[in-house]
Amino acid sequence: MINKILKKILFSFALIMCNFLLLTCSNDNTSIIMVAASLNEVIQEEYEKSDNNDKFYISYGGSMSLARRVENNEKKIGAVILASNSSIEILTNKALLKNSEISLFAKNSLVLATSNSSYTYETFIKDNKLDNEKKIIIADPEIAPAGNYSKQVLENIFHDRDIDNKIISSGDVSYVSSMLVSNDKYYGILYKTEAIKNNLFIIHEFPNTFHDEIEYKTGVLSQNNNTYINNFIDRLNSPTVKKKLSELGFEVQK
Repeated sequence: MINKILKKILFSFALIMCNFLLLTCSNDNTSIIMVAASLNEVIQEEYEKSDNNDKFYISYGGSMSLARRVENNEKKIGAVILASNSSIEILTNKALLKNSEISLFAKNSLVLATSNSSYTYETFIKDNKLDNEKKIIIADPEIAPAGNYSKQVLENIFHDRDIDNKIISSGDVSYVSSMLVSNDKYYGILYKTEAIKNNLFIIHEFPNTFHDEIEYKTGVLSQNNNTYINNFIDRLNSPTVKKKLSELGFEVQK
């Protein structure tokens, strides 16, 4: 008797799983929005408030790695919000994204930050002339635009001086901020918004002339067939979202 019940349960479970797999495989709708990790707070808040957040989901990461995922034929991706023109260009060059579908979302700036209240910009310059344990944390340029911006800043400050032994390059800006929070011997170069979010001491804000312009752009991909994704991207232009972005330290168009 027990064996018969178990067989029925297992058969029912197998039937449900088969139906689920058939439904999943037959659904050709795009269902993913790729978003730069540094926008996590504001985008996630809007996503959770959306009435249709069961129709798509958000994937966060470094903009360069996200753009490469789209480039490598990920059919389920319907839109992107990326943190550099170079990551957007990967998609336009492959005809995956039309220029007419790209909009400026926000701008950011780059800062020198730390969790050590005694550090200053002067100690930063001095420490990088010395052979000591004090390091500079930056994002990995291979996966995050912040890493490229940081390298441009360092080249402007130190010119031809070799400071490679002082640099730790890894992860995205979230990784940089977590390293700074956990180790007060480090300096870090990261987005102003990320430093504010993690209550780090901002000891210097770099001029925009030291690096390429930091622009976040939205783009609905040519392959998108999910109207809920279009609606969500449109929703991000609301005054409420722009106010939230400003509060977090982003620069937005009025």
